[in-house]
Amino acid sequence: MEVRKVSDILFELDVNQSITISFKLESDLLKEIDEAVKILGYTNRSDLIRDAIIEYIKEVKESYKDAIS
Repeated sequence: MEVRKVSDILFELDVNQSITISFKLESDLLKEIDEAVKILGYTNRSDLIRDAIIEYIKEVKESYKDAIS
């Protein structure tokens, strides 16, 4: 998997083999996601959510490294 920074606020993820997952969100959160999709120029929710998860995992890993240092 390759993550490429397109701009200051946009990342592109190259995924060769995607697996579809399903989960539930509150309607207020979904509205926020839809707003972010428009503002950040994503073409769909899935891309934004995938990028957000990747960034979150990076932050968690960094926090973990800092905690054990």
